[in-house]
Amino acid sequence: MDSNFFWRRLHSLTGVIPVGLFLVYHLYMQLFLHSDNYNAKVNEFYDSPLAFILLVIVVYIPLFFHSLLGVKLAFDAKVQPEYQYFPHVLYWLQRLSGIGVLLFIFGHLYNAKWVAWMDPNLSAGERPDHYQHLVDGFADPEYALVTKTVYALGILGATFHLSNGLNTFCMTWGIVITPQGQARVRVFSIVLFIILTAMSVFALSAIW
Repeated sequence: MDSNFFWRRLHSLTGVIPVGLFLVYHLYMQLFLHSDNYNAKVNEFYDSPLAFILLVIVVYIPLFFHSLLGVKLAFDAKVQPEYQYFPHVLYWLQRLSGIGVLLFIFGHLYNAKWVAWMDPNLSAGERPDHYQHLVDGFADPEYALVTKTVYALGILGATFHLSNGLNTFCMTWGIVITPQGQARVRVFSIVLFIILTAMSVFALSAIW
């Protein structure tokens, strides 16, 4: 088997399983911003002694493999003369959004994990108040506009990248071959993009 073909397949697979599934789960968890038990729901997973190991093996390693190989593929990308205008736009947006989402992930991890856990007011063994941390960030008079813009673009890029990436996944793995099948997958990806984006906007409206 051609090694380039193998790595592209593995790249496509990790983008959907487990990274894509984790993104959907993560966006779902943000809906609890509208409830009174957001912190409890977020910390529920971390109460497990295996939480960190599971995150590293199941999420972080596949995520950064997918991201770093995706950056390489983005810089190796060339104009696809066989593509029509709309698929060609999606082809380049997929690569640009991947780079943008990677930068957003680093910023999000720094803000949501590092800054929150390094709070000097946090007692030993105490978990950070994730909800209040988000509220404070979105209400900060100096950085609120930047924070809101970064999160809005980051979430939009992530929902687009996953939804549109399903097209590539289905073609790479031979799930759809005919033009009719590819058209149906594209419709599904558009619907998924709308649902995930609407869900995210609704979640953020609780603290916007």
